[in-house]
Amino acid sequence: MSLTQPNDDTDLIKYTIPNYGLSDRWEWLQYLNRLVALITCIALHCYILVRLAIMKKLSDYQILIIIQSSINIMACLFELILNEVQTQNLQIIKIGHPFWNFSLNQTLFFTISMVLFSNATQDFLMLFNLHRMVLIKKGNLLRMYALATPLMLFGTGADVQDSYSLVMKGQDINLFYKYGQLPVITLVIVFCYVKLNREFSKITISEKTRKLQQKLSTSVMLQIVILGIVSFIVNFIPWLFKKYGNPSYYNQHIVMYIIVSLVITEWYLLISAILIAWSITGFFHN
Repeated sequence: MSLTQPNDDTDLIKYTIPNYGLSDRWEWLQYLNRLVALITCIALHCYILVRLAIMKKLSDYQILIIIQSSINIMACLFELILNEVQTQNLQIIKIGHPFWNFSLNQTLFFTISMVLFSNATQDFLMLFNLHRMVLIKKGNLLRMYALATPLMLFGTGADVQDSYSLVMKGQDINLFYKYGQLPVITLVIVFCYVKLNREFSKITISEKTRKLQQKLSTSVMLQIVILGIVSFIVNFIPWLFKKYGNPSYYNQHIVMYIIVSLVITEWYLLISAILIAWSITGFFHN
């Protein structure tokens, strides 16, 4: 995922070039940091899948966890392959690897795939909580999915269209952190969190089940809070300094800020995986 700032159009546009080699220590830092963070994340999700694969019978929750981990693995994999590296030029992003330069069709495929699976990791947080709420309230799951799926497909279609247009122009833009997507997902998750807590206070369940559900709710809330912090770091702070700060100071330091922000926020998917693994330990047993 690349990093852009919500400023004027020139700041939003970034151009991609093939990665024929890493030019300085900051490019190496981004490259190695991504390798460590995403490979560790993939390994943790694979562990979750293996633990659930040996189960004799899978519940609804366990099936959802398998889907969630599979989506996260694909998101990490395509981000690792695309490997966007911010250069010292604010508007230039390197993509690919020194040993693997992409054709146009490969760039299209990997970019669109990364965007779709990255956004799906967020969409699934919302879907997971909606599924839980409908189950607890004994509602109609088919109706819930009939309403939620078209909305998600609409966003998916828009992502594909945006990605295709940008790649064909030789451009790169941050499609993972969108102003429209995060507030809606946050609103739904917070609503489900409040409703679920209220429902659990009314029904009689075992203490073990109550703790398990509390861990799930806490994990989802922490993931969306961390995602909000990431969005704040990569979007709001640069915008704030660009709009109200010293222009010369901004121009002098913005590239380094972007690189450091990328290195830090690259760990979001791994932190999310750790929270998921922590919250589902109870589901590793029949």
